[in-house]
Formats: sequence, structure tokens, C-alpha cells
Amino acid sequence: MKALPLVLGLSLVSIRPAVTQTCGTHCGTERWPVKTLTDADVSHVSFMPVASTVAQLRGLTSPPTRPDNGRVPPAELTTFRVHGVLIGWKLESNDRDMHLVIADLAHPTRTMIAEVPSTTCDHVCSSGHVAQFRAARAALIAKFGTPSSTYHKFAAPQPITVTGVGFFDFAHNQTGAAPNQIELHPVLKVTF
Repeated sequence: MKALPLVLGLSLVSIRPAVTQTCGTHCGTERWPVKTLTDADVSHVSFMPVASTVAQLRGLTSPPTRPDNGRVPPAELTTFRVHGVLIGWKLESNDRDMHLVIADLAHPTRTMIAEVPSTTCDHVCSSGHVAQFRAARAALIAKFGTPSSTYHKFAAPQPITVTGVGFFDFAHNQTGAAPNQIELHPVLKVTF
């Protein structure tokens, strides 16, 4: 077998397009890799759920900075399992997340947000956790129907257990936000 000249080999490599995985449509921007588990620190996240409460998570100290493509330890490196009540929900119009407002069992006025990403969004569809996002959304739809883009408060709080990764959002007048802006984002599992 005759070897090809080195120059030919280099020119073939240089004209070959880079292989990139693309999927989904553009949805979110602010800390989007962190919200979708595609950030630079995702390999450090523990996916073994730690039992917590809405009250405990609301009591965490809010960090002074929130990196775009990195995590704030220890909360953003932890998966939490929270038993509470679902107060209301909606479908976010900008990034198509299911926005859940959950409350503490003992104090139903103390709330926080949990978000289930849309599997049709960029980053989400290539996340290693897309099947979990899809299952969580399906469970919510099977139980409550399809949410609208207008916030719907349930007539009676609905018991729920939410498992998701800790996330500190920025304050932007979100319905149900905790004072420290802690969320479970993304949600990996819901049970009733």
C-alpha cells in the first residue's frame, strides 16, 4: 500500500468540518448550561438525592456571584429530594420550562421554585439527563394536564416530592421565588 503524501493528509483534515452535536431550538440564556446539566462543573454534581425541605433550602446563604458556566458549591453540586406541596404552575413562554411553585409542608406560604426543562431546547436535548426531564414532564402532565403560559394556582395544595439539583437564580420577579433565589433546576423526578 502506497502512503499518501503528508501534505495531502493535512489538507483533507483541514477541509473536513468539525463534528458538533446540535439539537433543539434556542430557549434560555441566563446560566443555561447550569440549568440543563451541560456546564463545565456537571461532573462534580452528586446525583444521590439528599433529603431536604423547602424551609431548609430557603435558609441557605445566597451566593455573591453566580457563574454562567459553573456551579456554586455546595448547593449547586447537590441533588435534593423535597417533600412538599405544589401550590401552582405554568409553562414558561421564553424557555418552555415547567415552572413549579412548591411550598413547605409545615408553612404553605413559604415557597420556592422548581423547573423542569423542555427536552426540545438546545443543551437540554443533548444532556445526559434528557430521559429524566421527559419522564418528570410526562408525570406532571398525566396528573394535572398541560400547563398554560399563565400561572395557575391550585384550589388545594397538591402533595408532591420533587428531586432536582440545587440552583441559585437571579431575582427577576418570579412567582413563588425563595428570598435567596434557590431553586431545584433542573428537576429530575416528581412523584405524588
